[in-house]
Amino acid sequence: MAWTYSNAYTQVNDYSAKDALTTGDAEKIILGADIDDELAAMKAAYDSKLDSGSVSSQSEAETGTDTESVMTPQGVQYWGDANGGMVGDIRALADPNADTLLGWDDSAGAVIGYTFGTGIASTAGGAVELSFLGLEDLTDPGDDRIYFWDDSAGLSTWLTPGNGIEISATSLNITDQAATTSNPMILSSGSVDIDLEALTTIEGNALASTDTFLVDDGGTPKGIEYQGMGFIVQSAQTTQTLTASDMNTVMEFDGTATLTLPLNATVALPIGSCIIVVVDHATQEVTVTAAGSVTLNSIFHPGGATAESDTVAAGGTACIIKTAADEWYIAGDITD
Repeated sequence: MAWTYSNAYTQVNDYSAKDALTTGDAEKIILGADIDDELAAMKAAYDSKLDSGSVSSQSEAETGTDTESVMTPQGVQYWGDANGGMVGDIRALADPNADTLLGWDDSAGAVIGYTFGTGIASTAGGAVELSFLGLEDLTDPGDDRIYFWDDSAGLSTWLTPGNGIEISATSLNITDQAATTSNPMILSSGSVDIDLEALTTIEGNALASTDTFLVDDGGTPKGIEYQGMGFIVQSAQTTQTLTASDMNTVMEFDGTATLTLPLNATVALPIGSCIIVVVDHATQEVTVTAAGSVTLNSIFHPGGATAESDTVAAGGTACIIKTAADEWYIAGDITD
């Protein structure tokens, strides 16, 4: 039925009017019909009002489909607690006094007000914006890029792969490259090689004094300028047999001594090794002698002779050069 909520009862008879009639007047008497009319009007008014059976049950309150029952405060509670209690949870939330996001916390099974973390904020228009490390300023680069933090600019940016670098799917690769006239490095399928033949060549006499050679200093790569490539000077030398450490040095003797040229089987100095002998004395000399079957060539031994000796004069300088496994030449301020 359709319920009405106005006062539908209107009195039918005016009983106070009968009080003014004289005794014996037939109208002064209240008849049963008068009472029936009044009771009928009361019943009609009563029937138009709600009774206890018109209050919605818990099921009716939760489903919200009934159209002929009324909701009590308890019914409203049933309705708010239905469907995970979301409406009830919202009613229970207190004013956060800050911008928050309404969300569902599945671990707690309840509605929650999420606060904005670092780098996320809401605008007056209700939009949620990201503002963190400059990410919000990045735009679609239209190509593969690497996310990169530019500390000098204090923001995020895209890093573009340079020459020889490529992005393939999710991998960062170095592309194969051949040697060029200015770069001897070869990269092929991840293997590195060197091709010096591809380099532009230069004549030795065209080197500038500051041109640099790459050297290995005890396992540490270093550069040495052309102007700094003089021979190492070994001072205060005494009688001895040449060793590998004497190669390409200046050996300075302060007095009489003997310098022996060893067999290659004993000390394998490289062919082309050069030693300069300097005698820093006014009267004493240094004898250079070839050991065993070592051949010594000089102006005093043309064509070479084994186990020979020549003498570097006092105050003199001589150059010794190895030309074969067991053959040396000596030239300079020498005597036989």
